[in-house]
Amino acid sequence: MADVFRHMAVGLQSSGKTTYAAALWYVVDAGEVPTVLLKGKHIGDHRYLETLARRWEDGWQVPRTKTLQHETVTMNLKDPRSGADIALRFADLSGETFEKAFATRSLSSSAASSFDGIQNLMLFVSANDPPDHLTMIDIAMELDEDVNEEEIDEDSSEEPVFDSAKTPRQVQIVDFLDSIRQPPLSVKIERVAVIVSAWDKRPEHNDPARWLTERMGLLDQYLRNSGVKLRVYGVSAQGGDLPDKDNPPPVGDLEGLKEQHRLLSLAKASKRVEVAGNGASEHDLTHPIRWLSGLEGE
Repeated sequence: MADVFRHMAVGLQSSGKTTYAAALWYVVDAGEVPTVLLKGKHIGDHRYLETLARRWEDGWQVPRTKTLQHETVTMNLKDPRSGADIALRFADLSGETFEKAFATRSLSSSAASSFDGIQNLMLFVSANDPPDHLTMIDIAMELDEDVNEEEIDEDSSEEPVFDSAKTPRQVQIVDFLDSIRQPPLSVKIERVAVIVSAWDKRPEHNDPARWLTERMGLLDQYLRNSGVKLRVYGVSAQGGDLPDKDNPPPVGDLEGLKEQHRLLSLAKASKRVEVAGNGASEHDLTHPIRWLSGLEGE
């Protein structure tokens, strides 16, 4: 019996995981470009994935998961070299679900069950997010300042209201990663592939690992000191800024439509995809998944 590897794709709101799922489904189904993994055997209802892939192929934005919507889809892939079967689970919880978990310190039973049997994570962050330059040292200093605060406003009768939305995204991500590794979930993570989405917005150096160090220092330091094996990939799964089919642009705003026309003019839709880092082929969205499975070297 072939080995079976089970991984999960996670990320906060607008981190690009749904677009990645749509593009990945299209790329492995169409077979237009070389990929290290091939489409595996699929059983069951995959209309959700097919709808996403069709929207992607037609050059529209892939619709973001609605708040608290819970769509769990598993994409089965096959490694032709080893014969291993690989299952990538897109527990497509909206980013708001994870953000709510950060604020309330609780996760619904359906969300928690998505982690059953998971071995490794594909973690999505976006190159579109503004940098906050936080590091572990910054967090430690801030905590120390809170403990040693000398000036207390005795006239204040109310505690300030905590607003989770103002918490830096990488703080939320680190908290989430640390929380799922603790009881009651106790997810045993050995590998994390960080996917920096919207890589078409990348800096000139075109180095995803450097981007993570420079733009999300806290997350980078946490991952490199948490005992997991780490790789960072840059991915442009959409190819550019596309119009929203459900919310057409105002009259005269043609930028999105021009970008759509440019992408649709490519002979092979799979060539809209761009992947950078760790020796991955230019359009191969399966490369990070093969590495997560321990089949692509260290």
